[in-house]
Amino acid sequence: MITRTRMLLILMAAGLMAYSPEVARAQAPSPPLRANNATRNQSSPRRSNAYRSGSADDKRPMSLSDTEPESTNGADESAASETGDADEPMDMNYDLAGPYELRSADPETTGVWEVKNIFGWSTAKDGTSDDFEYEFEIEWGVAEDHELIFEVPVTLGDGRVDGNGDVEIGWHWRLWKETDELPAFAMRNFVRLPTGDDSSGVDYEWIGLFTKSIIPGKLRFDANPFFKSVNGDNEPDARHFLWGASLGLDWRVNDDLKLVGLYRYETGELEGTRDNHSLELGGEWEFAEHQELGFSGIVGLDGDDSGPALGANISYIISF
Repeated sequence: MITRTRMLLILMAAGLMAYSPEVARAQAPSPPLRANNATRNQSSPRRSNAYRSGSADDKRPMSLSDTEPESTNGADESAASETGDADEPMDMNYDLAGPYELRSADPETTGVWEVKNIFGWSTAKDGTSDDFEYEFEIEWGVAEDHELIFEVPVTLGDGRVDGNGDVEIGWHWRLWKETDELPAFAMRNFVRLPTGDDSSGVDYEWIGLFTKSIIPGKLRFDANPFFKSVNGDNEPDARHFLWGASLGLDWRVNDDLKLVGLYRYETGELEGTRDNHSLELGGEWEFAEHQELGFSGIVGLDGDDSGPALGANISYIISF
């Protein structure tokens, strides 16, 4: 009896446990899982683009400024200001140093020395022998707007020539730089001293230098009027007062190359001779640091036996 009663109680307790709410909920089937974030993002690209990437707590809509690329103007302007390429103007003030009869109003850079070796050749139609000349020259930018010049021209191949090797001393003085209205203006003063072979007298020459930009930093117009007082008896038939002018253009092709073209008018050096007209083309090329080659060719425009018919010059220039 006891045994049967005990068994009945055990069975009743087991039934109650099987039908309790906690057990029912534990045994209920689980609902289907939601798609993970990766699957949702792949199926809804528009939704994924409208939210920031990052943690789930940062899934807030992006503003219009978030979708626009960041401006780089500040960085570009900073780089441009550091390099100086954007706003840096080209230098309009530069001298001409080649072996031609044209100079700009701009002197040698302050503190710079230039040493020149110039070789020249010319021929005429009058049947005389060709002329050869060598000139040694030093130019020194002694101060701002001022340049000192030392020259020693020597005639070659004609034996002893009166005045051969005379020293010429010059001073280049720029009175003002170019402005929007006015060209740059300078003047050169030269004095010949009778230091050469059987030389006599002292000569003086004045040259005016006008320079005006056509294309700033690239193309300029230059005018060089001059007059010269010739003294002594180095040349028996010399005309004692000479005058004329050179008019031309200089073109700075790049930092290493300049080209020059000019027309020159001058009175005849000897009494009884006509005035001379010539055309000259040349340039100067900086082929290495502080080293230049200059060149020019001259053509007489008069077509007769008086005065040079053809000529050429070449120079080697070193600066320091």
